[in-house]
Amino acid sequence: MSAKDEVIKFPFTFSIKAIGKDEADYRSFVIESVRVHFAELNLDEVTTRLSHGGKYLAVTVPLVAQSREQLDAIYLMINQDSRTVFML
Repeated sequence: MSAKDEVIKFPFTFSIKAIGKDEADYRSFVIESVRVHFAELNLDEVTTRLSHGGKYLAVTVPLVAQSREQLDAIYLMINQDSRTVFML
């Protein structure tokens, strides 16, 4: 797909949500994975939510996505970690 065929017009505001096992500081891992590809991260906007059983942690990181490649790289990095269960 070429840039002119993109359905999404960049830049745009987007939130990455990663859900993973709440172990080994998963929150920091998600934040640092996003920061590798998006330096202008506002930590005050990052939210977390622990599952009812306390086993899983949802980490939501809002950002202004600059390209499809940037988002793909972030998703790939976070998904490669064994703690990650799924992403939205």
